[in-house]
Amino acid sequence: MSGNRLTVAARIPSVGEVRKRQKSSSESHPGWRVKLVTWYERLIYVAVFGGIAYELASSGLNSAPREGTAWTASTSEWSYSWLSLLVALILAKTVLAFGPIFAGREQTFWILSSPVDRAALLLRRFLVLAALGLLLGAVWPAVVLGVVKYAHEPAVAQFVVSAAFGLSIVSGAVVLQRTRVRAHRVQLWLSGAIAVAVLAQLYGLTAQPAVPSLLAPDAVLAVLLLVAAAVTFAAVRALHHIRRASLSAGAALASVVAVSVSWFELSLLGSIMVERRALLLGRVRSARLRGSGFAVLVWVDLLRILRGRNALLVWAALIPVPMVMALSAAVDFVPAFHLVAAFLATDRLAGGLRFVCRSPAMRRMLGVPVRYLRTVHLVVPGAGAVLWCAVTVPLTPGLTLANGVVSALGAVAVTYRIATRPPLDYAAAAIDFGLFGPTPIGLIVQLSRGPALLLVLAGVQMALI
Repeated sequence: MSGNRLTVAARIPSVGEVRKRQKSSSESHPGWRVKLVTWYERLIYVAVFGGIAYELASSGLNSAPREGTAWTASTSEWSYSWLSLLVALILAKTVLAFGPIFAGREQTFWILSSPVDRAALLLRRFLVLAALGLLLGAVWPAVVLGVVKYAHEPAVAQFVVSAAFGLSIVSGAVVLQRTRVRAHRVQLWLSGAIAVAVLAQLYGLTAQPAVPSLLAPDAVLAVLLLVAAAVTFAAVRALHHIRRASLSAGAALASVVAVSVSWFELSLLGSIMVERRALLLGRVRSARLRGSGFAVLVWVDLLRILRGRNALLVWAALIPVPMVMALSAAVDFVPAFHLVAAFLATDRLAGGLRFVCRSPAMRRMLGVPVRYLRTVHLVVPGAGAVLWCAVTVPLTPGLTLANGVVSALGAVAVTYRIATRPPLDYAAAAIDFGLFGPTPIGLIVQLSRGPALLLVLAGVQMALI
């Protein structure tokens, strides 16, 4: 030693060591048995939904078009292009809502406070997202071509192009997450693109314009692959510069989604989505309310929808759905599909009804009877249901005026039943039938309020054919 100062070089731990320390510091870290059961459940879900998608695609590709139908090969190609574009835009909006790369508080501390390269810690998350984008893009052509009953054998280039688009969407979202572009602006652009896509689909189904071949030339395919590779490389480089705010933005949304799905309570997800939209909106201009109490409440409910915009966008995006279903192999079930689509469109306009039904404080503050409040907040959803059915029935082959009336009235009735459902009682009775273990009969009965009526009305629709 002899008076010399002893210095020890600091060694930066590896990524594996940081992950090991993170797992060891967590008290609730599950064992390998819990992980095995979790992955087994996930594989069951993947197998079930994958089998449904396979049957849908194979039945559509192997079935011949029905004689006398108004749909041509040009319409099928147009519907394929529109559905692909619409799903790509919706996937981009969903990915941007979650970040797409997000982390909880403890994980954010390790990622941003440890001396390890930030990109190395986030690379695994990005690879998982990229693999999901590739998988979704690869299987999408088979499913949608089966839905629109494409008459020709799908080309390999279609699957390659679709997979490249899926990877590009995920990678592009990561690049936007690294930049300072505000997410709500991109969401507004995507919403406008969805509106344009819906109008284009309505034009394509009515005018049946000529569309280019679905088989991309080799040069275009090569360019798309180069673009996907470039965007992926840029996303990997962007992992070095992801900030804390953008990294933790989607953690709360992911937690609420997991809790809502696990506890069958989607109102939690709806509440946080409303809160996120209000924070992004920032401020609004005040509106002077005049007239009777009935007119004021209806106007406030309409203002809520106009300021949110997403509800109207979904309402309009569902208009071509029955027409596209008339292309598919399930053409006999078009009236039932029309009813379900009408319910989904009406439910998006029933935010005010759900709010007053689930907020006792608001009902006490307004000081009017509960039945009066529910009736007032049925005006906007009811008008939306009637207008939606009035637009879709003349454009959809196989539907009659009676089907349109049942869809409009049924959509309003099912929406009202679901909105006025009391809070779930998880202590309801469970009966052991001896085959699959205890079955929560009480919880199933509570959850069937609304869907059961929808199922009965779907049977009525099929009987009216």
